Amino acid sequence: MLGQIGNRGNQRRVAYRLSPPAQFYSTSLTREAEGSDFYPEYRIFLQTIEAINSFSSQYRIGRVGARGGPATHSQQDLYRAMLVFACAGLDFLVKQLLKTKLTRLIATDSGAKLKFKEFVRRGLDKDPREIMNLAALIFTEESPRDLLLSEYIKSLTGDSLQSVEQLLKVSGASGLDQQAIFSRDRMNALKDAFIVRNQIIHEMDINVDGPRDQGYRTRRQRRATEIEEYTKDILDLGHDLFVAYKVKLGVRGGTR
Repeated sequence: MLGQIGNRGNQRRVAYRLSPPAQFYSTSLTREAEGSDFYPEYRIFLQTIEAINSFSSQYRIGRVGARGGPATHSQQDLYRAMLVFACAGLDFLVKQLLKTKLTRLIATDSGAKLKFKEFVRRGLDKDPREIMNLAALIFTEESPRDLLLSEYIKSLTGDSLQSVEQLLKVSGASGLDQQAIFSRDRMNALKDAFIVRNQIIHEMDINVDGPRDQGYRTRRQRRATEIEEYTKDILDLGHDLFVAYKVKLGVRGGTR
């Protein structure tokens, strides 16, 4: 890459190299072989990390030579995208785990089985017409239990899983150790991360209130260190949930 040195009257062009920025995030997960039981979820997680590292690299290259001061909004958009992609990747990862692993967990884990039974019982409290419609479907199915399982999984994956409450719900449905995964500090950090994610996604971080005095900015200011920390919190949770499902199903190989 070419740069310039010297004063304005005596500038000369010099060539220098930018060392590639260190990766923002790396995983200690054991590599999953293609075709293995957890390979699809592993691939989702890796590709999420790859996208986030790409945004981080672009941001850091863009800040080369900056002499302090806040990042521009185009630069801030890069680390905004890091958090948004982390949350989207977590959502996709957990939904995939539920769709492919929950049926097996219900068959083998008492906690997951209990949550499924509670779902079925709640279904009996519905409007009589809804119950009749469900009964009609059940009687036409070769395996009524499979139909109920399908409805159960749809109820868990139909909404966004980008909130602490939803993540607690689905981890409980899977029989995971919620206390081990969701410490109080982690839940507080995740709640903050999801609030910022929602402001970016739904409001584009636009400032609509506040005095328009000197230095007023039309969008919320985000510090890179803050967004990077939130992004790591989300990715760390994805890592821990992936490992927890493997352990629960007795699959060897979690982290290196």
